[in-house]
Amino acid sequence: MKLADIDKLFDDVGGVRVVAVLEVQESGVDPIGLRQVNLDIMDNVTPGINNVIQHVRYYTFVAWAAWKASTQAAHEGVDDPQVIADLMERYEALYAWSHLLDGRPFRGATTLRQTIARTPEGEAFRFEGEVWDKYKRTRTNIMAPTEYGPSIKALRYLSLDEAIVTKQVMPAVMDFEARVQEVLSPHLLAVAPPSVKASEIEEFAKELSVEDPSDAERAVFRMMFHEIGSDELASPAMRRRKGTIDYLIGVLKEMGPSTLDEIRKRFVVNRLPAGIMGDVEHATQSAIMLAYLQARQLQRLAAEAMLLWTERVLTEESEGGAPRPIPTEELVSRADAAAADLDDTYRASETVGGYFASVVAMGEDSGWPASAARTGTAVVDLTASLREAQQKDPTRIPGLAVRSFAVAKAVNDALTLADLPQASQRVIDGRPDRLPMSLMSTRLEAISERPRASMWAEIIEGWVIGQHVHWSAVRGRDGKHRLRIGLEEAGWMRVRKRATGNFFPTPDRLFTMLALGASCGLIQRTGDGRFAA
Repeated sequence: MKLADIDKLFDDVGGVRVVAVLEVQESGVDPIGLRQVNLDIMDNVTPGINNVIQHVRYYTFVAWAAWKASTQAAHEGVDDPQVIADLMERYEALYAWSHLLDGRPFRGATTLRQTIARTPEGEAFRFEGEVWDKYKRTRTNIMAPTEYGPSIKALRYLSLDEAIVTKQVMPAVMDFEARVQEVLSPHLLAVAPPSVKASEIEEFAKELSVEDPSDAERAVFRMMFHEIGSDELASPAMRRRKGTIDYLIGVLKEMGPSTLDEIRKRFVVNRLPAGIMGDVEHATQSAIMLAYLQARQLQRLAAEAMLLWTERVLTEESEGGAPRPIPTEELVSRADAAAADLDDTYRASETVGGYFASVVAMGEDSGWPASAARTGTAVVDLTASLREAQQKDPTRIPGLAVRSFAVAKAVNDALTLADLPQASQRVIDGRPDRLPMSLMSTRLEAISERPRASMWAEIIEGWVIGQHVHWSAVRGRDGKHRLRIGLEEAGWMRVRKRATGNFFPTPDRLFTMLALGASCGLIQRTGDGRFAA
């Protein structure tokens, strides 16, 4: 309904009307639009995986379910694709149900608990009818885009249409099939919908646990995840993934058993380990991209933390008890004072360029980007401090953020895009609306001769509020309320009731890569949670 229509309605029928409170759904994912560059870098260096996968057996199971459903239907003379799809969903439901019974539920088990698992003890659940349809309609399956689906296709366990199991995967599928035959009755896998008691499937999870792939499964996964990248017909994604894994294994051999943060600190150094195995060219490219990624993670978190700081300042009340508009000049002054209180180097600097030069000078012994792994300028340490400051003391954020921007700039300036293929260069610099690090560096250099406080006008108005308003508008067509800060005549105001929650680094898939590597035997996982080659 247009505004003119509302006016006409009130003109035609006078009087007062009581209306419901206007409810607008709020949304706050990626509020300043920087996340996509981080994801692009991750896709470049670790194609084919995401942040949720870590078990090799899921790949085998889905390939087996697709193969088994097709062969079972064909054996019974059925060629209806819908019947085959229903069989696959039943096999997955049986597997998920058995793990729930064993106390190890899959992600998204709520739907299972509300449907199939509500079957009274000792009674059978029939895999047809209203409850079964509800389960299929509301569950999140293994092939979902947010689960293993994209990776299972990317690693070629299934064709893109999910209809064909690739021949390289069949040894793992047949190994799994032989073990299924030992624990499940044939009628549970037949086309006719069975009635199933919990007792009939309890051994499924016990004997074929998702955490315990067989040697055949591990060998197949190593080939599809890593070794296939050296094949003459390997795709660019396969080669890039192998180069990253080779680099990671070389780093672990050099470092010994290491934590995730220790590995991240080593990544930012951008140095190939001695005696690295595999394709050195692709490993070199992965090393550069992973160094960029560490700095970009810090840059993004620092900018988002400044959004949180800005909102907190705008929440402060005036003497009358109502939030007051705050002009940019006051925000700049307060950020400058907060940074000076925390950072001695910042306090001693007179100009923007002077401060950044002082931070660069801190690394003169080790050089850059190696100094981004050293105390005082370590990306990992600054990331942890920004997370802690958001939770415990937001007044520390400006000081940590400006040091973070300085470190990110130093890393960016030390790395050379010319050493990367053009496709990778576009990943780093190809989205100017996402504030890539090179654009950040250029903007800082443009104001290098100005007083140090002037950088906060650039950061707050450009990188924080400007980016936020732009992406709120770009994404605003779905009717969700994204805007957090608006401009009044007297200054900036917070326009949402709920404050911004704390920000965290974009999950970088490092744990996924390590977990899969350990699951298939490429690397080892120690008892204290470290990883080693």
